[in-house]
Amino acid sequence: MKHIILLGLFFCITTTSLNAQTGIGTTAPNASAKLEIASTDKGLLIPRMTSAQRGLISLPANGLLVYQTDGVIGFYVNSGTSASPSWLRINTDWTKSGNDISFTTGNVSTTGNLTGGNSSTSNISGFAANITSISANYPITSADNGKVIQSTSASAITITIPTGLPTGFNCTVVQMGAGQLTFSGTYLNRTGFTKTASQYSVVSILHLGSNSIIVTGEMSN
Repeated sequence: MKHIILLGLFFCITTTSLNAQTGIGTTAPNASAKLEIASTDKGLLIPRMTSAQRGLISLPANGLLVYQTDGVIGFYVNSGTSASPSWLRINTDWTKSGNDISFTTGNVSTTGNLTGGNSSTSNISGFAANITSISANYPITSADNGKVIQSTSASAITITIPTGLPTGFNCTVVQMGAGQLTFSGTYLNRTGFTKTASQYSVVSILHLGSNSIIVTGEMSN
């Protein structure tokens, strides 16, 4: 009988130990937490490491959290699997106000689609075209996508349009100076014109893919 009682007490203690919560700094950890750390003058310090050191973690578990001390500094969590880690920085750069978010530094990029409203009241604001001023012969590059290029030259200059521009590339060229602009390269023009018509002429360059580039606007020969 004595052995049965002792065995019963053993199972009770074991079960309680397996189901209990652990508290650090508290004797009454929250019932929903496996571990609760309580303090009013100290924080929790997780492992700190460089990006290279983080990359050497063997089979990092999904949800593993570290603090990166170089590069883009911050907390990183593995949102992938152990076999295929995908480290995601816990971003604090965005500012949220109600339903609006803003980003004041750095760049925002995407390889997917950007979607928005499609109604008469929808609008895009705060996106002004960059204006580049030139005064000598100028080769168009992919970095000119979306720009306005104005020539201030008093003498004639040549604008070279290369192959290999990204599909959808477009920019506007304005002859602000007295010098006429000649467009060089392989492109399409309905009338076969190759030059701006006169001072203050506006010409558009549009790439439709497969090196089909249209140069059109106020042009002449």
